[in-house]
Amino acid sequence: MENKIVVGYDGSEHARRALERAAAITGESGSVIVIAVSHVLAPLRGGGPGAVPVDAQEIAERRAALEEARAFLAAKGVHARIIEGTGDPADEIVAVADAEQAGLVVVGTRGRNLVERLLLGSVSTKVLQKAPCDVLVVR
Repeated sequence: MENKIVVGYDGSEHARRALERAAAITGESGSVIVIAVSHVLAPLRGGGPGAVPVDAQEIAERRAALEEARAFLAAKGVHARIIEGTGDPADEIVAVADAEQAGLVVVGTRGRNLVERLLLGSVSTKVLQKAPCDVLVVR
């Protein structure tokens, strides 16, 4: 059975450490699925059906981050699949882990203070609470 690891990746230093850890533990028979998620902005008035308000700059940044992740894993000889997501990052990471029947999710943590966590939430905390498999949070 293939060992699938899902990595939430946004190009930050914490995400890079998570990617490094996933590459180190995946093993020869494993694969890494890297997902970068662009947040959906508050709904705009007059948006037509199917219109999803996403910042074009954020999409470009996430695509660049995914290319960086692909190159890093290729240099390590690790097979990787890249996924672009849109929406809540934690929900998207969990959905991919569930759909792929992943054995592990690896995410970084930004070390927000208590007020930031209460106001903004934490992707790593949400993934810990909702994931259908083990979760490794990398500092």
